[in-house]
Amino acid sequence: MTTKASAIVPGDVRTRAEIRQAFGGSGQGGICPSVEKQSVNLYSDPAVGEVNGYYDGWLVEEDELGPTFEYTGAGKSGNQTFAGIAGSGNRAILRHAEQNRTLRVFTQVGLVPNSGTKTHQYLGEFTLDTLEPYVWRRVHGEDGKERNVIVFCLRPDGDFQRSSKNLIPAATDTTWELVPFEIVTAATLHRDPATTGEMLTSKQRKKKASPPRKAAENSATSGTFVVSEAFNKKMSLRSSAAAHIAVRREAELTRTYMAYLKSVGHKTGAFQIKVKGLTSTLKTDLYDATEHVLYEAKGSSAREEVRMALGQILDYSRYVRTKDHPEPPKRVILLPAAPDLDMFDLCKSHGVEIVYRTENGSFIGESLPAD
Repeated sequence: MTTKASAIVPGDVRTRAEIRQAFGGSGQGGICPSVEKQSVNLYSDPAVGEVNGYYDGWLVEEDELGPTFEYTGAGKSGNQTFAGIAGSGNRAILRHAEQNRTLRVFTQVGLVPNSGTKTHQYLGEFTLDTLEPYVWRRVHGEDGKERNVIVFCLRPDGDFQRSSKNLIPAATDTTWELVPFEIVTAATLHRDPATTGEMLTSKQRKKKASPPRKAAENSATSGTFVVSEAFNKKMSLRSSAAAHIAVRREAELTRTYMAYLKSVGHKTGAFQIKVKGLTSTLKTDLYDATEHVLYEAKGSSAREEVRMALGQILDYSRYVRTKDHPEPPKRVILLPAAPDLDMFDLCKSHGVEIVYRTENGSFIGESLPAD
């Protein structure tokens, strides 16, 4: 083990005292900001996380942007938050770039010989994922009660250490569950989950479709994440402006349609899906629990976006079931404008419908619920 604290590089193993000398932060806790060292140090201890119903670590699956490290926020009991003292550590992660601080991740690997002092391996510097900085996830706490936790999606920013010891274990079975509806992007910040009511406990009578109507304003949005110049500079390393615009439009469209469903008395949610053999957790867009309808939203009506949505909804719908609805759901793609005419035929041939928004803000589609 190297003893010069200032020379910590990815892969090095150090005690917390040595890490504090180099990067500051508290002597205890998982999220340790340091104003002096301009750092936010994240400590992951698998033994602690597993007891509290979650895993920190690398996803085995990579996307076009490379590897992802999932880190669960602070709060061992009850729903996690960004608000107040309890949410101060989570806010420090979310705002690290605009506060000009560097995210550094350490994972507990052992003990100093003949001592109870823990040692931690330095994994490297990270930044939040550009388009999805965090997700809300439903887990079972050590007391057996369900709670909402914040799972930050971290991307390596430079050299990093990755080993099989830091991988999130693959799911042993395919499972799915209905969870509260939330949207998280780099453009929005919800201080609390944007739920729209209790899930249904009994079957509801089907209703006939109604004529197009004005989209209801979204009343569930609780705040706006104002992206600072520093944040944009940091986050733009891996994403184009066009991608940000599409994600913002998708979030706005989904929230607006969710509010419309709520205005006609429907209950909404989303599905959290774990697939056997995979480490990542899938999350659907919007689910109408009253009518058993699964929606996949896109921020653009371009042909490639419709084709992507079609593939996603065919994939997700295999797992969308509830006690009251053991049958496959109705599948609908939600778009900000009408797509090319042949896209309607393509989707219909796969048993998927399209609902889109008109220029005056109303929605058109056979699947519109009745008042």
